[in-house]
Amino acid sequence: MRQPRRRPPARPFAAIQRVAFRSPLYRLTLLGRPPAALHFTPNDPWPGDTARGVRLIDGIFAFAGQSFTGQGRSIWFPQDAGPAWLADMHGFGWLRDCREVGGTGRATARTTVANWIADGSTWHPVAWRPDVQGRRLAAWLTNADFLLAGADALFRRQLLGNLAEQARHLARVISSGPDGAPRIAAAKGLILAALCVPGLERKLPSALRMAEGEFRRQLLPDGGQVERNPSALLAVFRDALELRSVLALGGRNETDWLASAIDRMATMLRFFRMGDGGFALFNGGYEEEPTLIDAALAAAASTGKPASHALASGFVRLAARRTLLILDAGTPARAEFGAQAHAGTASFEMSVGTDRMIVNCGPYRGNDPAWAAAARATAAHSTVSVDDTNSSAILAAGVGRAPVNVVPERTESDTATGAIVAHDGYGSNFHLTHRRRIELSADGQRVVGEDRLTGSGGERFVVRFHLHPSVPAALVEDGSAILLRLPGGGGWRFAAGGGVIGIAESIYLGRDGERRRGQQIVVSGGLNGSETVIEWDLAAVAAKDRRAAHGTASAGLVRESSP
Repeated sequence: MRQPRRRPPARPFAAIQRVAFRSPLYRLTLLGRPPAALHFTPNDPWPGDTARGVRLIDGIFAFAGQSFTGQGRSIWFPQDAGPAWLADMHGFGWLRDCREVGGTGRATARTTVANWIADGSTWHPVAWRPDVQGRRLAAWLTNADFLLAGADALFRRQLLGNLAEQARHLARVISSGPDGAPRIAAAKGLILAALCVPGLERKLPSALRMAEGEFRRQLLPDGGQVERNPSALLAVFRDALELRSVLALGGRNETDWLASAIDRMATMLRFFRMGDGGFALFNGGYEEEPTLIDAALAAAASTGKPASHALASGFVRLAARRTLLILDAGTPARAEFGAQAHAGTASFEMSVGTDRMIVNCGPYRGNDPAWAAAARATAAHSTVSVDDTNSSAILAAGVGRAPVNVVPERTESDTATGAIVAHDGYGSNFHLTHRRRIELSADGQRVVGEDRLTGSGGERFVVRFHLHPSVPAALVEDGSAILLRLPGGGGWRFAAGGGVIGIAESIYLGRDGERRRGQQIVVSGGLNGSETVIEWDLAAVAAKDRRAAHGTASAGLVRESSP
């Protein structure tokens, strides 16, 4: 996978600056005459969620797997709130949920914004992080008509004045925040402010140069984004669409680079979609809402079809009839882009029709470091682990030791399409290489796999196949096979050679804020010091075969998998 150029390190004296930002004297440097009105108000192109809006009116702020209840000024920095919750809370993207509710939603939104200006706007490392500030500026500006309709002169003056103050600060610190998608979110917020808020026009050229540079630096030739995270790609894609719209409203149409980026990203977003329309779970990405993905792709007016492989991004896609697999065949993102990188090299996800079947566990965004590390571990992915060791070393931000050589390949024949990926993630620890081969039959009814561990080290292997929570599994045929039942009515039979098969508990985090219990298939055994081969097979089961196995399957499900 091609890696982009490195950026210079962040500016020095950041710690000194953070102390200065808390000073009332610094806040005086941001003051100016509040603008009387905006040049124009950009539209928010994304739908809100009425149910979430109702909860917000009731004072329930649920983001990133955490929920806190409060009213007025007490809600901004709750004890035990994690950085992800704080970023969502202070980013104000939830204003669109209040907007969906209407009148009572407007009152809640306006009061909450006023309280933030009065109390929550004290400098804080998360609340004033450049990407969070960029999201907040964009949210306030795209919802300005909603917030200001019927508002008194005091609130109007406070809102417009604070917008200008925040934009002045963001222009000073924009390059010091997290890299990757957050950098683009920060640039977008500043561009919107420079176009819409009188007195900030001179900040537009540098903000545009930064945005263009970031899109060129972060996007890969196949349209993927350097974090290798489908949710991050969607965020960048939505930012690009908003930028295209607001630049057109502002009379700035010299953005061929933006149109090209949108077309390329649209193709890659389609690549990551599973049968239910949501995304596969890689490197911190969620399923996301299919309706939101549909809306974004419709806004792009791009009709390209997903490619069969995206080698620059490090993924291979296999599709036949109703069956779809996506395989991670790349190296983890580099440190400056990979804060959420997972140790999931050679993992895959599989859907049949609209049913997800084989999954990765997904990301954790709460405030428990142990949970965060566990969700990023190799064992949380549908791939091979050796001696309970990760194929990439999980660090608090990013990965350390990681596969250096990852070799992907796609194969095709008249009867099947396939993918091969080999990596050396276990090389430094165990002098082992892992080679995974997967083939999908042309009729979509069978998946054949092989995992080959070559080398002298290590003692035991485990091959995991995490199942979506909607898919129950049961041992059948005296424990030599496993029957999977899909919610859509289909059945699949799993068998393996080269190890002992079993069923264990799993957890699914694929929808933001939800933890769902599930199951996983495990194939385990000892390594032989030279080359160990594990062969496995997934085959669709005819209805009569499912009926014949039903009694055994039901008993096995209770025996092996009761929560």
